[in-house]
Amino acid sequence: MRKIAILLSVCLLVVSCGGGNNSSGLRPTAPVPTPLNMDQILDDFIADNSNIGSVAMLAVKDGNIIYSHTAGFMDAAKTLAPTQTTLYKASSIAKLIISVAVMQQVELGSLDIDKDIGDYLPFPVRNPNFPNKVISTRMLMQHAAGLANPAFGQTTDELFFAFDSSEIVQLHPLIEEVLTPGSAKYRDAIWMSGEPGSVHRNSNFGMVLLSYLVEQLSGMHFIDYCKLNIFAPLAMNNTSHHFPDLDPTQVAALFDANNNPTTQFSTWFYPISGLFTSTADWANFMRAILNGGSLNGNQILQAASIQQMLTTITPANNQLAYNSNIGLIWREAQPNPGWIGHTGAGTEMTHVTELDPANNTGYVVFTNEGRVDNLVGPGGSLNVRVHQWLQEQIP
Repeated sequence: MRKIAILLSVCLLVVSCGGGNNSSGLRPTAPVPTPLNMDQILDDFIADNSNIGSVAMLAVKDGNIIYSHTAGFMDAAKTLAPTQTTLYKASSIAKLIISVAVMQQVELGSLDIDKDIGDYLPFPVRNPNFPNKVISTRMLMQHAAGLANPAFGQTTDELFFAFDSSEIVQLHPLIEEVLTPGSAKYRDAIWMSGEPGSVHRNSNFGMVLLSYLVEQLSGMHFIDYCKLNIFAPLAMNNTSHHFPDLDPTQVAALFDANNNPTTQFSTWFYPISGLFTSTADWANFMRAILNGGSLNGNQILQAASIQQMLTTITPANNQLAYNSNIGLIWREAQPNPGWIGHTGAGTEMTHVTELDPANNTGYVVFTNEGRVDNLVGPGGSLNVRVHQWLQEQIP
């Protein structure tokens, strides 16, 4: 009888630990998470931020557009909804176009990015405090050349003049005068205090210098160079740095600091602040980069050059936005490891584009509202949701 009692106790213990009425003894299946509704997230983003006129997002994967959605209104009267062909004025993601243009010069054999950039220009580029320190194209592409990012009042006012949007802005001779000690337009503030190569800090001036380098090596105005060698091969047919090239009815409205509609204009910094493009056109750029530089049989760069652009280093003295690792202009923001791209936040626009080469995926987000990078940029509330959604698309 004692043996039977022990066995009965063991059986009761097993039943009590087994989970009540689950006669099979298996654990309950966890509920399947509800997929994120990206359309609703973007719609709510506009509804919750009345200062932002519109947002447009597009994602690509394995060479295909897998998502496209817009929210809000593209015009100042708030009557027209944007589409994937709506043209947004972009700022710093235009630097990625500069990276391709520079690497095309390398492939042509016209440029060695580790040689003195002054060897390719009609004037030397040296920090007068470090006259023996060579400044290379690579340093400029990694924001390590020691060039500052001076604000209005710290250098000649001509750098910040607004031009009529129909004007084709010339980078030279102003770029030479600003860099030449003794020139009436030279100011020490164009240089940081440290030795070139010692600090990585954003320099929009350095990006414009790279654009002028492309002009010197190609013999073409930068606007024309990009249209012929990047935009046309990739069928980015509505993309341009020059406003008269565009259909003005397709351009998203711009607003000033008081959120009043403002007119289009150009500046001397147009290579990094005056690119007009759409999510549909930018999709072709992303697809080409993810496909080793080729789209529909048109090769803008070789795969080795793409790899070189996207391979990042971790700066020892890193003063880049988002504490980013840096490739050749392309960046990997700390909040989004494995994603390589760029952000932009001007007075009238905020945007971000990033690629995940390991999963052949990329996305772009445009807005026509300035300085909302705390929402749109890496780590921002919208960007976190975008990346959560993207993760759902990757097996």
